[in-house]
Amino acid sequence: MKRSMATLAAGALLVTAVMAGCSKSGDKESGSATQSPGKQSAAPSATGAGTGQAPAKYNPPITITTAGEEPASVKYKNGDTVDNNPWTRAYEKEYGIKVKTLWQVPTAQLDQKINLTISSGDLPDFFKVNPTQFKQLLDAGLIADLTDAYNKNASEGVKQLLTEGGPEPMKSATIGGKLMAIPFTGGPKERAPVLWVREDWRKKLNLPEPKTMDDVLKMSEAFATKDPDGNGKADTYGLAVDKDFATLVNGTAGLNGFLNGYHANLDIWVKDASNQLVYSTIQPEMKTALKKLQEMYKGGQIDPEFGTKAKAKVGEMLTAGKIGMTYQSPFDVLAFQAGVVKDAAMDWKAYPVVSADAKPALSQVSLGINGYWVVRKGYEHPEAILKMLDFWLNTFYLNKSMDVHYEYNNDKETNQEIYIMNKIAAYKPFKNTDEAVRVSKALETNDTSALTPDDKGAFDNVQKYLKGDKNFWYWNAIFNKGGSAAIELDYRNKQQYLSNEFITAPLPSMVEKGANLAKMQTEIFTKIVLGEASVDEFDKFVDNWKKQGGTDITKEVNDWYAKNK
Repeated sequence: MKRSMATLAAGALLVTAVMAGCSKSGDKESGSATQSPGKQSAAPSATGAGTGQAPAKYNPPITITTAGEEPASVKYKNGDTVDNNPWTRAYEKEYGIKVKTLWQVPTAQLDQKINLTISSGDLPDFFKVNPTQFKQLLDAGLIADLTDAYNKNASEGVKQLLTEGGPEPMKSATIGGKLMAIPFTGGPKERAPVLWVREDWRKKLNLPEPKTMDDVLKMSEAFATKDPDGNGKADTYGLAVDKDFATLVNGTAGLNGFLNGYHANLDIWVKDASNQLVYSTIQPEMKTALKKLQEMYKGGQIDPEFGTKAKAKVGEMLTAGKIGMTYQSPFDVLAFQAGVVKDAAMDWKAYPVVSADAKPALSQVSLGINGYWVVRKGYEHPEAILKMLDFWLNTFYLNKSMDVHYEYNNDKETNQEIYIMNKIAAYKPFKNTDEAVRVSKALETNDTSALTPDDKGAFDNVQKYLKGDKNFWYWNAIFNKGGSAAIELDYRNKQQYLSNEFITAPLPSMVEKGANLAKMQTEIFTKIVLGEASVDEFDKFVDNWKKQGGTDITKEVNDWYAKNK
């Protein structure tokens, strides 16, 4: 059972930042294996037909072509191929849809290959593109309007899948009132940052649970100055910081939670009092947050070498027991796991992001899209992709049959991921949070009847920890009652998020000037934290940002916003 933690550890989404407009990254779930041709379990039933006229099954079968990336982990067996495997056979058996893959390339080569394909004009019937490619196809008039196909043929389950994380993904795919793509949704909201604390250190030093940013600052100071590990050396730090702290990296990981505590946000566009969009990074709240980080650095609470250390190196310090706090996803805990196994005294606990004042801290989240599924203009059956997406939803998320799970998601013997053989997918925005609700309830009642095969894997792993196996600590830290996923559920119930208002592909001025502005931002933020520059240099940075392209970018962003409110 790998699907939950694959999602947990994945870097997710499409980040709509000023410097890149929208950039692509990969959200990953889990599953996979193959069966002999013709040997299939019963496929899950549909979640509910749409309202349209497309037949439940095409007779005679139709053919639809596609192209895309070749997952490195895919392993075919028993004679299966890219177009003859459990998923493609199910498409044909259930819907009369034959899939033909025109080409596949490694992920690293995908954007270049898609760009060449767009330039040639010789497009597959459907395929996945990034935001920039989506805009290119729109401008060239090469993709189909999917409005009618969606309204008439998308099942209620698919509609919920695409919208339950908020309206932004579907809105970003709707141009001039027409749905021009199906968004490949992800789960940025359930990866909104939480504050992970060395709970054993907090208790040892008799510190209160963090309720305010002042509590966080006092805890950071104590972790750095009061020898929480008891080795008689000044070798511990309060807060984890890496070299990429000044840019939005890995969705909502890094220092976003700290900044959000001061109502500061990195690299997104937010509405001001006049309902205009402004760049979050140059707002006064950011200066306040940088000043606090500078004070923490001067007080020895931040590793003096953070400017050269990538996130992985900081993870090694967490594992080694050298850092007491970090803002991370509720599911990004593998470094903690290694430390807990290594050090019997180590314990970590997740807390909500707290605020510096009476105003609740809103967690900054990105758009939540891994790309867009587009259909070639003129293709006769655009609704076919919605049938295939419904099959994905039923088979990957809603299925409770172990036979179906082993057939389509994870091989029973090898745990190989079969699910990656699907031809179209979208991820549930709150998959792991919902799973945690079911698992924690089952742990309380010992009733597992409502669990999916994936849920059962998490349930079993928590049980292993409760029986004394610390190798499964992180499952308990996430999924049991009061775990990190419960914090995400609270965020969700309170809608405690701040989303980027800019939800389209990079605009011309961003492409032209964004890289230089991003470099300038990173350099001055790092100097301020290191104390090499006064915090007042932030004001000069804001002026330079505007003069060197930021004003042009802001105008283009607001022109776009005025047309797309």
